[in-house]
Amino acid sequence: MKISEILAARDKKASSPATGNGSTTPPKGTGKKLIKVVRTRETPNPNAQQYVLNTQILAYGKRSYSTIDDCGDDAMARSIFDFDGIKNVYVMNNFVTVTKADAVGWNPLEQQVWKVIDDKVSIYPTEETEKIEVEVKDFLNMEHDKQMQAVEMVLNRSIRHSLAQDGGGVELMGVEGNEVKIHYQGACGDCPSSTTGTLQHIERLIKQQLHPDLVVKPV
Repeated sequence: MKISEILAARDKKASSPATGNGSTTPPKGTGKKLIKVVRTRETPNPNAQQYVLNTQILAYGKRSYSTIDDCGDDAMARSIFDFDGIKNVYVMNNFVTVTKADAVGWNPLEQQVWKVIDDKVSIYPTEETEKIEVEVKDFLNMEHDKQMQAVEMVLNRSIRHSLAQDGGGVELMGVEGNEVKIHYQGACGDCPSSTTGTLQHIERLIKQQLHPDLVVKPV
């Protein structure tokens, strides 16, 4: 189900006339929540679980929370942090990835988080972003802003989609000389493969597409 279909159904429900007794309560059987978790998916990080939804809830970008104070007015994320041992809540596209501490087990946490997401998930406001296209001729001599845009372009078109399949993401922290600094998010946050295979994959693509002397450093 697409965001447009969810919004249309919600608007139709809001504009429906009241029932004959003056109540606006939907008839029995029509109160089914439109957005819900359809399955969980394991990630390469044993401490991170991906909750896949039946629709896209975030059209662009991502939301990453490491503490309850980071959540602002996000009721779903705040409620997930009410459980002991939650380290991160990561929202992107049609999934929510929850990362827990080593000392906490998934039973019964997995089902508890599932219920919270089902009860409180909603569509996030759309934040339009332009597609980044940068012509790269001599990366090391480009202006810093253009370097950042060029790296973001590579992350967007070649890296972020594959990381999202495993419930994670990556944020560009900066470019200093020939060093590209990144920060892993979601399931990638403390995944053992993030500092080995994943890092090598990201660095290889950035070298190929931007400059062979670049190195990638997680921070």
